[in-house]
Amino acid sequence: MSQDSLTLLTQLGFSKGEAVVYAYLLRSPEGQSLEEITIGCGITPEEAEKVLGRAVERGLLRVMSNRFEAIDPKSVLARVLGDRERGLKEELQRLSGVASTLQKSLEPVFWESRLGVRPEELLQSLPDLRAMEARTGEVLQGAQKHVCIFAESFGWYDRIRDELLNALKRGVKTRVLMLVIDKTSAEKARELKKFGAEVRHCAEGWYPARGTLVDDRELVFLIWATEKRGVKRPIHFFPHYTTNPGMIRIFSDAFEKRWEAGDAVT
Repeated sequence: MSQDSLTLLTQLGFSKGEAVVYAYLLRSPEGQSLEEITIGCGITPEEAEKVLGRAVERGLLRVMSNRFEAIDPKSVLARVLGDRERGLKEELQRLSGVASTLQKSLEPVFWESRLGVRPEELLQSLPDLRAMEARTGEVLQGAQKHVCIFAESFGWYDRIRDELLNALKRGVKTRVLMLVIDKTSAEKARELKKFGAEVRHCAEGWYPARGTLVDDRELVFLIWATEKRGVKRPIHFFPHYTTNPGMIRIFSDAFEKRWEAGDAVT
């Protein structure tokens, strides 16, 4: 085999010893013994054992009656390419993780130096609705003055119920704007009123934001991406948490406008 072919084999991932031994055995249809390979390739017995063991393990050679035979090039090259593809995918996945970690540390430096504010001071992403509910419970625990909740039918009420009722017991003024549209939502509204919350039915059937605002300083919210015909549940962006005054003001203004237009729940 030419030197060029040996070079190409090493480029595909063969070690130098594997390339030499495989090229040597291509011309031996009956295979060669360990001793013959040692002499024919000009390598030590120790090196030959190491190379042959690795080559058999990788599927480049097979052993028949203590003789080593080369597997046909088409099968070998396909297997090598498959191994390299898997290795490259794993390496790309590893590098993607490194890049993601690096981005988290570099982005704040870049934007703070240009905007004077860190991105996390604007928005902190929450992975899913469960995380949103958990964060809502946390901010309710720290509520001191007032709470504004803009829900739909308040299907997640039970998961933050204890924190919300405890805030009411502490004397935190609480307003809940929701759609009181069935027996279940009506029961939730009545319980909230029983514990001292103000509850109104949202006159506007659809609005693309929901959230909880605590003391005008912490906001947990999500924005629905769209409302489409035939889609049972609106597709939504990931929920977020923020303490940014501008984001809070936007939500507060939207809440107050719809609160004033809402209907009192009796």
